[in-house]
Amino acid sequence: MKALSTCLLLLSLFLSQAAFAAETSYTAKMKGIECAGCKKTISRALGKIKGVKTIRITKLGKDQHQLTIVTDGTAEISRADANKALGKDSHYEIISWTKAG
Repeated sequence: MKALSTCLLLLSLFLSQAAFAAETSYTAKMKGIECAGCKKTISRALGKIKGVKTIRITKLGKDQHQLTIVTDGTAEISRADANKALGKDSHYEIISWTKAG
């Protein structure tokens, strides 16, 4: 009986934490994206960050793109995290970073 109570308690704690983790979106303006290969490289690199579900890159102007990252909400992602994932030798530049909620 005690084991069952413990299991139920652990299950309820796990489910309550899962309920609090809602999707979170981040948007960024970027420079340095020149082709479809760049988009693939960026998506592959940022997709390795824990919790990332979706990455969209759309063209805004001649040399500016908007990056949208949707996460499962379990961990916050900072601009520094994104830059680190892109790599120190990357020619991609994140101009702005916003957490959308």
